[in-house]
Amino acid sequence: MIFRKEKEHGVLTEEEILDMARDIAENDPAYIIGSMLIKSVCDDTGLDEGAAFSMLLDGGGMPKGIAAISARAANDLMRLYKEGGIEGEIDSYLEDERFVKMLLEMPVKAALRLYAAECNADAAAKAEREKGAMDVMEKLAARRALPSPIKGNTPAAADTDYANMPTREFNLIKERLMRAASEGRRVSL
Repeated sequence: MIFRKEKEHGVLTEEEILDMARDIAENDPAYIIGSMLIKSVCDDTGLDEGAAFSMLLDGGGMPKGIAAISARAANDLMRLYKEGGIEGEIDSYLEDERFVKMLLEMPVKAALRLYAAECNADAAAKAEREKGAMDVMEKLAARRALPSPIKGNTPAAADTDYANMPTREFNLIKERLMRAASEGRRVSL
């Protein structure tokens, strides 16, 4: 269909009229503000322009709070995953409560770095605990390998200290040994 409007050198076509209307609309402040709002929703939530327009048109408005943070974080995680900046699957990160709490407090890249550092520290601590447990088990096995006393819970008799013994006790032992020797008994100290 051709709209007929006289111009200096002829008739305007439908395409020319649509171009004029588009130029007028694109310079309208309401159109500019609306476009900026839709672009902002797309950037913050990761939605396409049609979904962002529908969300704003339905009265949902711009998502706030955790919904906006979650949408922005999911968008950033997907971008980092495509760039190869994330090891493993995104779901494994989002399933960990510590990582999700970090996302609420800091940007995604910082949360990823801090989460990786905490995971490495946890792994090192776990390895150290396992190493300590193995050391304890080896020590227990070594103790079990030692010979046990014949009489349990009985202390071994201490050797008599003749050098530091009082003179009176020493003389008594000496007399007993002489008596045993005179009777022909063999005595050992």
